[in-house]
Amino acid sequence: MIRRVQAALRKDVLVRTEVSALGSGGAGRGAGPLLVWNGDWVQGRGEDGKGLAAVREAIIWEVGFAPKACRSEPVRGLVMFTLGETPGAARLVAGQTEWRWSDMLGVKGMVR
Repeated sequence: MIRRVQAALRKDVLVRTEVSALGSGGAGRGAGPLLVWNGDWVQGRGEDGKGLAAVREAIIWEVGFAPKACRSEPVRGLVMFTLGETPGAARLVAGQTEWRWSDMLGVKGMVR
């Protein structure tokens, strides 16, 4: 799932534009990875809604249409997505202590 989601994020122009617009605000060159989900979508400074909209949508679409076995895969800790192969490429982090990919969909009582 990590490779699947990372590939979706990398090919999405809106995601790359949104993250690069942050510049040194958390995901830019030389900065640490940007936490986007920790059990809930993380709201950044100046955002009206939860999470970076383009990032959140790209992840939700990829996870939502993944095979059930992939969505229900248990995960421990954080996962990191890089938006490029070059040094200094933006990095996004998601996760919590114990979770499943389907948890990112935010649907309570979802059959896993």
